[in-house]
Amino acid sequence: MKLEICIDSFDGMVGAFYGGADRVEICSALSLDGLTPDVGLVDICCEYEDIEKFVMVRPRPGHFTYDDFELGQMKATIIAFKDKPIDGFVLGVLDEEGRLDIETMKELVYLAFPKKVVLHRAFDYSIDGEEKIEELIKMGFERILTSGKKPKAVDGLDLIRDLQIEYGDRIEIMAGSGVNHENIKEIYEKTGIENFHLSASYTGQSEIAYDNFGKAFDDYRWTSSGLVEAARLAIDDLKK
Repeated sequence: MKLEICIDSFDGMVGAFYGGADRVEICSALSLDGLTPDVGLVDICCEYEDIEKFVMVRPRPGHFTYDDFELGQMKATIIAFKDKPIDGFVLGVLDEEGRLDIETMKELVYLAFPKKVVLHRAFDYSIDGEEKIEELIKMGFERILTSGKKPKAVDGLDLIRDLQIEYGDRIEIMAGSGVNHENIKEIYEKTGIENFHLSASYTGQSEIAYDNFGKAFDDYRWTSSGLVEAARLAIDDLKK
C-alpha cells in the first residue's frame, strides 16, 4: 500500500519524507489545487532518494482545457524535467466539451516516456472518464487519482470501488480529496484500493508580519509530519 503526499514547498518535502510517505506529488500553489512547480523545488526534492517523486504539469489554475500555447508550455515542462531523477509526471487534459482529450494526452505521455504518467482529477471533471479507462491503460498511464467524481473521496466510494474491481489489476486507482488518517480504513474497506493521496496539512499563519501594511500575511497551509505519520500508521494497520 502506498501513501502519497502532495507538497508545494521544501518544508512539505521534509514533512512527507520523515513522516513516512512512499511518494510525493511535487506542485506549487496547493491552495489552487496544485500547479507546475519551479525547478528549484524539484531539484531540492530530488536530493531525497528513498521516496518516489512525481511532478505536476498544470500551467495555470482553473479548468483543464488548454490552448496551443498552454500545451506548448506543458510540453516544455516535461522536456525540462524528464532527465531529472524523478519517477514521473501528473497531468490531465479535457476538450471543450469536458471529455478526456485522449489524443493530446497521448502526445504528452509519449513525450514523458520513459517516465511514468498519472492522470489527476481532470478524470473527475470529465463526462466520459469511466468510458476511456481502457484507452488510458493502452496509452500507458500508471495511475488515476480520483474522488469518485464527488467533492470528497468518502462520498465517491461506490465509483472508486467499481473502478478498482474492473481495472485495478491493470492500472492503479488512487483515492484523493479529503483523505486523512481518520478515513483511510473506511476507504480501504469499502473499495479495496491500495493508494491514498492527501495533503496532510493544517492551516497556520506566518510568524513574520511586516508593519507597513498593518496586517499579517494570509493563512497558509503547512504539511504536518505528524499528520503524515498518522496516515502512515493507519495504512500500516491495514496490513496487520
